[in-house]
Amino acid sequence: MTKDEFYKDALPNSKGPLEGYSVLEVTQAVAGPVVGTVLADLGADVVRCELPRVGDMTRWIKPTINGDDDVNGAAWYQSLNRGKKSVTLDLHHAEGQQLFKELVSEFDVLVENFTPGWMEGLGLGYQAIKAVHPKLIYVSVSGFGQWGPLKELRCTDTVAQAMSGMLHMNGVAGGAPLLSTANLVDHLTGWQGSIGVMAALLSREKTGLGQHIDVALVDTAIYASDMRVMAADKLDKQWPRMGNTTELGAPMNCYRCRDGGYIVLFAILDSLWPKICEVIGRPDLVTDGRCDTLQHRGENRDFVDGVTAAWIAEQDRDDAARILQAAGVSVGPVLDHLEVAAHPQYNDHESVIEIDHPRYGKLKTYGIAPKFSVTRASVKTHAPDLGEHNEAIYLEQLGISAEKLAELRQAGVV
Repeated sequence: MTKDEFYKDALPNSKGPLEGYSVLEVTQAVAGPVVGTVLADLGADVVRCELPRVGDMTRWIKPTINGDDDVNGAAWYQSLNRGKKSVTLDLHHAEGQQLFKELVSEFDVLVENFTPGWMEGLGLGYQAIKAVHPKLIYVSVSGFGQWGPLKELRCTDTVAQAMSGMLHMNGVAGGAPLLSTANLVDHLTGWQGSIGVMAALLSREKTGLGQHIDVALVDTAIYASDMRVMAADKLDKQWPRMGNTTELGAPMNCYRCRDGGYIVLFAILDSLWPKICEVIGRPDLVTDGRCDTLQHRGENRDFVDGVTAAWIAEQDRDDAARILQAAGVSVGPVLDHLEVAAHPQYNDHESVIEIDHPRYGKLKTYGIAPKFSVTRASVKTHAPDLGEHNEAIYLEQLGISAEKLAELRQAGVV
């Protein structure tokens, strides 16, 4: 199949399957904004509500695209907030709270990710907003959820990894637990939040009712734990830290190549082991009692890994990957992000895309993962400047006068 064949039925000028829905974000950092990013990528009109002059914390975290302290130029902020609009509003002001209620009444969805109880303290919690906008989908993203003994604890991606069991099993044998550095739980939580929004919107089509969605980082990390909770509870099973290997069998590891690169190989299954033996020139190992079955290869992991690693160490990375792929083995080179950005597959399949920015030029970033053959989705614009859409939203959408907006700006409300 070609790209043109896949998109042959695409609607012209489609913004994506969520076109026509609107989302208001009052979020910081990663998990909350990712909810809005997914919805914006799929066609929703998403507006960020940020603190005047300060904005989102990711605006201030380097590296910045132009190398200075430009509040709009941080790579992290630009990556997480593409396709959105931005207004400024200080919710600590009474006038700001009233304006927020007027603003949220214009939207289908609200996303917030403050400590449980903070929005209620401002009179902007779910029940208060529901009273003025009963059809609203109100999404609360937090560390441990909206209730329970840990609800008020500060929680980051790293804490969620630690307290979900995820961190306990990651790391090298005999070593300390090892964090994932990719904000993995933050992103997974944002995806769960966006799934919740889409389900709630579908439900609203049937019932006419809005609802409150509670999304927690720790819940999400535990949700991704596969069989481990059940096996631990029923069988007292714990997973030892094993680096890139597995108890289930071998060979599975990250192997160093002659040119200093690495490949990752998964070939523990009985159907794959003969292919490995053929490639490495050791057909005798197919029936060797140390490695003739999945169980035996698991019991003799060091031996199996050793003979596999010895052959790979004599190959350059891309050659090793190519030869093993041709043999029908699951293998891939370990790529850095420069290689990812330039990879022809990822550019052709829009895993990596370019966004035009009027000041920063072409910005490469990650594309939209699900592809839609009819309601084709695309990243609409670069991330907004802080308060870029104040006039469009406050004057044109809410009907506030220019004089009133100037007063609010002077008072620090917007």
